Amino acid sequence: MRLLDIVFYLLRSSSKVTIKELSKVFNVSTKTIRRDLDKLSIIGIPIITYRGVNGGVEIDKNYIIAKHVLKYSDYESLIFALYIGESISKNISESFLIDKFKSVDKSKCTKILDNIKDRFIIDLFEDKFDTKTEICKDIDIALDNKSFIELEINDEKFEVYPISYILRKDGLCLYCYSKEYIVININKISNVIICNKIYDGNIISYNENKDKIKFI
Repeated sequence: MRLLDIVFYLLRSSSKVTIKELSKVFNVSTKTIRRDLDKLSIIGIPIITYRGVNGGVEIDKNYIIAKHVLKYSDYESLIFALYIGESISKNISESFLIDKFKSVDKSKCTKILDNIKDRFIIDLFEDKFDTKTEICKDIDIALDNKSFIELEINDEKFEVYPISYILRKDGLCLYCYSKEYIVININKISNVIICNKIYDGNIISYNENKDKIKFI
């Protein structure tokens, strides 16, 4: 949803915004921001680029997000997906994405959301999962670098190779490899240390390996 966030950020800005500022706000490289802006231009968002020392980017002041771009069924599907996401993910709920869609068409989105809340209750986890914790940040670094990590669970230490996050009925888990494939609930991990050890072997995906996985 970063592309949509960039659109709303630029629409809220009273003046042009630098690439460096967008990079800092969205915690990605300037190259990634430039690619995102190119994608927005391709789909018809009128991005204006100013070169030079006082350069930056902005959206044409005359631009208004067209309400007819999305069909009613599109709104229903998007709001439903965001409603589920906000109900189980702390990160999604803190992004206020539904409120941002309301700025496009408040009456339509409010009607759909009220209807969903009346007939669809989400009661999956006691607490919403959070992928921005220090534990997850360290795991993310290891995933990016394809490196092993040392996990501490109930005063025991495990060296594992992280493969992917898995969202199960018992919460957010880590699918990883350590002589065998295992799944660990993130909430059980008390500490993570990134190891100076890279894995370059073959990996079996979670979906192909469900019957042979050990759960910790």
